[in-house]
Amino acid sequence: MAALLLGLKNIFHGFVAAAMLIPIIATMGNAGNPDTPVETYPESDNPFITEYLEPDISAHRSGAGIAPQNTLMAFENIIEQGDSLDIDALEFDVQITADGELILLHDLTYDGTSNAIEAFGKKNNYASSITFEEAQKLNMGENFKGNGDYPYRGLRGDDIPYNLRVVTCDTVIDYIESNSGNKKYNYNIEIKSIGANGKKAVDRLYEIITERNLQDRVIWSTFAPDVSGYMKKEYPEISRTADAIEAVQFYFYFRMGWKLSDVKPSYVALQIPYGSSAFDNLINLGTREMLNYAHKNNIAVQYWTINSEEEVMTLTQNGADCIMTDYLQMACEAVRKCR
Repeated sequence: MAALLLGLKNIFHGFVAAAMLIPIIATMGNAGNPDTPVETYPESDNPFITEYLEPDISAHRSGAGIAPQNTLMAFENIIEQGDSLDIDALEFDVQITADGELILLHDLTYDGTSNAIEAFGKKNNYASSITFEEAQKLNMGENFKGNGDYPYRGLRGDDIPYNLRVVTCDTVIDYIESNSGNKKYNYNIEIKSIGANGKKAVDRLYEIITERNLQDRVIWSTFAPDVSGYMKKEYPEISRTADAIEAVQFYFYFRMGWKLSDVKPSYVALQIPYGSSAFDNLINLGTREMLNYAHKNNIAVQYWTINSEEEVMTLTQNGADCIMTDYLQMACEAVRKCR
């Protein structure tokens, strides 16, 4: 019976999403009007809405273009560059392990970024089915490509450095907080675990956040509506981004010119794609009109994954609040050119 109800729930969500896609499909390719003035709302109490031409720069997957994603090595690279790298936030992904540890990992399995298939002798090595200790045999830099080469491929056993092994969320946050001096980074943390494991990940992340008194500097997210609903119900004091259904609903209301306040959104930000990350810009989610609509409704807009100078500059000039990028130096320089 539970499986049947879950199936019906998913079908319902599918119908809702399909219905909401009608105005989106009808406006594919909409470039917006570049002459539309950027509207600002200085009275906003949303801390994630930034000043015009001052978007936060966020290290996507901890700066995946310059170091293996979601590894301690990547965070060390950011800290070592210090003030020369003018970034504001750190974005990474977390999942729960078989023994309840919250670790950094983007994909549901270790297969794509590590030597997991070789290490465990099979495919589909899910984070939720492997203990943290078992995962320590993995080289999380195995498939990182830099300058046309794979600098960490083939490292095994004791040759795998500590900062390329699977790492816990609390280890990473403690490292950042202990080594960033006067700099106070914001954290964009996405929970990738789904279902019951997603809710366990929420519980553990909440413990980590509150134990370190980071409530005001964390915004968490998930694409899973049930996990998002759990966040909303159990921990409403933690800032949350829109889930997939809410993001489609937002765009529907925007295109129809309806009052978003009618649905009383409880999220404080959208985290959405743009350009090559958004179906090669078939749907333009970065227009001034849409950003003005979001800001009017006290919602910040944060974009992923913005890896070209042109896209960084366009979003900055249109009023984006945060730009998540794999290439931090490029993004910082592109934003400076807009000022």
